[in-house]
Amino acid sequence: MNRRLRLLLVLLLAASGLRAQVQYTTENPRIDDINDRDVSIQRVELTAQYTIIYMKFVSSERGSSRRSFPFSIPMPNGRGQQMESTNNIGFQPTSRLYVNQGERSYKFVRAENIPLETRRQVQPGERVDFVAYFERIDPGYTTFDLFECRDGGGYICFNFWGVHIINPLKKTYSQRTPKPQVQPRAQQPRYIPRTSPGVSPPASTPPVTPPKAEPAPAPAAVAINGITRDAKTKALLGATITYRLISGAESVGDGPADSVRSNKSTGAYTIPITQRGVYAVTASAKGYFSQSDTLATNRVALNRNFDLVPIEAGATITLKNIYFNVSKFDLQPESYPELDRLVTVMRQNSTMTIRLEGHTDTVGDFDANVELSRNRVNEVKRYLVSKGIDAGRIDTVGYGPSRPINTNKSLKERPENRRVEMVIIKV
Repeated sequence: MNRRLRLLLVLLLAASGLRAQVQYTTENPRIDDINDRDVSIQRVELTAQYTIIYMKFVSSERGSSRRSFPFSIPMPNGRGQQMESTNNIGFQPTSRLYVNQGERSYKFVRAENIPLETRRQVQPGERVDFVAYFERIDPGYTTFDLFECRDGGGYICFNFWGVHIINPLKKTYSQRTPKPQVQPRAQQPRYIPRTSPGVSPPASTPPVTPPKAEPAPAPAAVAINGITRDAKTKALLGATITYRLISGAESVGDGPADSVRSNKSTGAYTIPITQRGVYAVTASAKGYFSQSDTLATNRVALNRNFDLVPIEAGATITLKNIYFNVSKFDLQPESYPELDRLVTVMRQNSTMTIRLEGHTDTVGDFDANVELSRNRVNEVKRYLVSKGIDAGRIDTVGYGPSRPINTNKSLKERPENRRVEMVIIKV
């Protein structure tokens, strides 16, 4: 009986360890690319020990999806037999999480509600919710890739590229109240008893006071440097550079913005960095579209040049900070600052009319991608109209995958083709 109680206690302690207190939760994280459209990530939880990924698999109603074999099998009589299309899902224990282009990797620990390897058959239309546990991603990495395996032999892997999560750096401040430093008492001469009447023995030699420690040298100065110029003529110009610390060990992302001016004749600017972390930087000048970037400062100075596009008929701008969920057209909140800057430009140029052009990568059905690109630019237009811009000043067109800007062969190139561009029709 005692052995059973001990075993039950061990199991309860193990279960409580796996379900430790969650530090950060990301619901429906933004994902740059997915290998299998039938699986999705519902939530990512970070505990002190694990990265926990909650996923959902919905078998395609048409019966051909992940682990399926809808092809003819040669028979001994020379005839082919069509094998029934089924799905057999599992999760590979060799899967890994990767951050920063493979700089670090994190091992798979365990899975719930899905077998390892390939053993569970799923019927068309059936839904399977499962959980995968990995080693804890180090604080500060806010994007990771989940690489389960390589496709092959009719097996489509659960691979996700560019999963964006909440995972700030840990603060290094100590929570304990430092103890007051007590000055050591000067050592008194050791008493030596008299050996002769009326004669005092000599006192022992007092200790030598150690030299004071030299103060540590101040850390090297860090700055963001660069130039601002006209993107069309490459002429140097003066601009306002606005910057704000959005994350770091000494910030929670709610600090005030500050700004500097670039030199009108040389275009040079310098942003002094007193708190190291990630900064949002925007360059703007009258008669030009503003340009933004996110820059991480560490121990060396950064160089970032800004080429500003003039506001004139025929100019084309790629709205780089516009985000949608995979295969959907709902605008993500991260898109609002970029669109708000466009609203400001259109208010300042009250006669300007534009055309929004939507583009996708070449993966998937052509007609479906054209419709998706059209819906996305219409969603952008609805946002601009909701901010007071006349709908008659905005045209929209969806080109789908017909105008890629690269070969679209690698997973790194595909996000570049999924874009929204703005063309100025009239100023």
